Amino acid sequence: MNSNPVFVVGFFRSGTSLLYSLLNQHPELALMYECDVWDFPEGLSAARFQGNWLERQEFFNRALSRHRLVLGGSQRGLDNIDTPESLYRTFSELKGAAVWGEKSPVYCSRLRQLAKHFPQARFILLWRDPVEIYQSILYAGRKAPFFRRKGMLARLICQQEAMIRQAGDLNRAGARLHHVTYSQLVDDTEGVCRGICQFLGVEFDGRMLDLSTADFSAIDRAPHHDHLRRRIIQRQGFPDGVIDPRIAGKLQRFEARWNRLRSETLNMTNGLCESHPEPGLVERACYGAAGRFFWAAHNIKRAAFEFMPLPWLRTHRQIKNWARARKLDAPASRPSLGQEFRLHWVTILVSSVLLGLVAILDYCTGPLSLGPLYLIPCATLTLVIGRRWGTLGAFCCALIVTLLRASDLSSAMGLDPYRALEPGLFLWNLGMRFVFFEIFVILLGRIRIEINSSNATA
Repeated sequence: MNSNPVFVVGFFRSGTSLLYSLLNQHPELALMYECDVWDFPEGLSAARFQGNWLERQEFFNRALSRHRLVLGGSQRGLDNIDTPESLYRTFSELKGAAVWGEKSPVYCSRLRQLAKHFPQARFILLWRDPVEIYQSILYAGRKAPFFRRKGMLARLICQQEAMIRQAGDLNRAGARLHHVTYSQLVDDTEGVCRGICQFLGVEFDGRMLDLSTADFSAIDRAPHHDHLRRRIIQRQGFPDGVIDPRIAGKLQRFEARWNRLRSETLNMTNGLCESHPEPGLVERACYGAAGRFFWAAHNIKRAAFEFMPLPWLRTHRQIKNWARARKLDAPASRPSLGQEFRLHWVTILVSSVLLGLVAILDYCTGPLSLGPLYLIPCATLTLVIGRRWGTLGAFCCALIVTLLRASDLSSAMGLDPYRALEPGLFLWNLGMRFVFFEIFVILLGRIRIEINSSNATA
C-alpha cells in the first residue's frame, strides 16, 4: 500500500466537503473526514500518544463511529491502532483503497506539523474568495452555533495567512502541493478531478463526477451541509445583505495581499486580481493578534481534551448541552420587558409584596435565619414569567439580604454602620449572594423549559 498520505486542506466553508466527497468516489482513494487527529499542539504530541488517545478522539468528535470503525461504543478490533497512520490505514483497508489520508479545515495552521511527521505527504490545498467564505460562514451561522463563535473574521484572516505562509515553506522545501480554487472545482469539476488524479498517480474514474452515490455517512447531519446533500455540484447562493460592505472591503484588501503572497511563494497567478489596496500594518497587526489569541485558546481546549480526566470532560459536555437547552425558552420574537410587565403585572406585584414581607420579617426576627423564604419570589417570577424576571428578582433579594446583614454585622461587632457598607465588602457580599440566588433561578428556568416542552408534545 502507498505510504504517502494525502491531506485536503482549506479554511471552513471553502468547499473542502465537496472536494472530499468527489475524491472519495474514486475506488483507490480513502480519505477520512475531519478526524482532526493532528489538530494538537506539537510540543505535547509525544505525551498524548502514550495515553488513551483513540478513546479521547472518539469522545472529541466521534471520529471512529462516523467512519464506521466502532459500533455501539466498543473499540474491539482496533487494538492495533496506536498511531494516526495506522488509523488512516485501517480505514482505507475497509474500502480496499491504496491512497489514504484526511480532509480537515483546521490543518491550515498545521501544514508544517503534517510535513514533519509525513515528509512524503501530498497536500491538496483549496482556495476560495474570502468574501464568499465569510458569506458562507455568516449564512451557516444562522443555524449552526459553531459558525457563530466569536472572532470568526479574525480566525479566517489568521488561518489564511498561516496557510499561505506554511504552504510557501513547504513549497521551498520541495513538498508535493496541488492547488485548487473553489471556482475551478464548481465550474470545471472534471478538469479538477483529472488534475488531482494525475497528481496522486491514479487513473481518473468517472464516478468522481457523480454525487448521487456519494457516501456522506462521515459528514455530520448539520444544516450547513444541506446544500451538499442535494448531491448537485452547484454554487450555493446567498441572499443580499448577508455580509457588511465594510467587512467585504476589508476582506478584499486582505485578498489582494494574499494573491500577491501566493504569486510570490506558490507561483499561483491564474485568476488573481490586484484591483484593491492591501491592508495597512496596523490592520494586519490587530487581526493577527486577535487570530493568534483565538488559536491559542483553541490549542488549550484541544489539549484539555487529551489530558483532563474523561469523567470531567463528559460532565462538562453534559452541562454544556444542558445549558444550551435554555435557548428553547427564547423564541425569535421574545416580548420586551415592558410587554411582559403588562402581561404579568399581577405576578410581579405579588412577588414584590412577598419579598417585602419576607424582608420585614427578617429584619424583625434578627438572628433567626429566614434565607429560604427569599427563594419564593424568585421561584414565582421564574416559573410564571421566565428567567429574565427571575434574575431581576434574584438581584433584589441579594441586595436586600446584603443590606440587612450589613446592619446585623455592625450591631453585633459594635462597628460603625457605614463601615459595614464599604464598597469593596458590600459589592463582594452582594455578588456572592446574587450567585447563590441566580443558580436557583437557572435550575428553575430549566424546569420551566421541561414543563413547556412536555406540554407542547402532550
